[in-house]
Amino acid sequence: MQKKNKPIDKAPDGRQPFKEPASHPMVVFAKFCDNYQLQEAKDILWEWLVTALGKSPSLYDEGSERSHLFFFYENMEALIEAVHTIQAKQDQRLHSSPKPPDKKE
Repeated sequence: MQKKNKPIDKAPDGRQPFKEPASHPMVVFAKFCDNYQLQEAKDILWEWLVTALGKSPSLYDEGSERSHLFFFYENMEALIEAVHTIQAKQDQRLHSSPKPPDKKE
């Protein structure tokens, strides 16, 4: 049976969690990027990895388990970078959209 996580109302630093459904991925991407700068997200991911591997005993005592964790880490890092890239392109499109022509009377 999978444990259900208790929802968090607010992060200790005041950031608000986002509750948009997966059917609105661009909103989720934008809020994630607002909450976490790219380097901050990568640093948190790295700290998780170090904590998981630095604790003994852990879920990752076997070589195959550690290998799976590293593979997951690399994929999550790529995903975080992709989300930030997509959001940066979206922001650039919004800010560089052509202005409507002035109406002449």
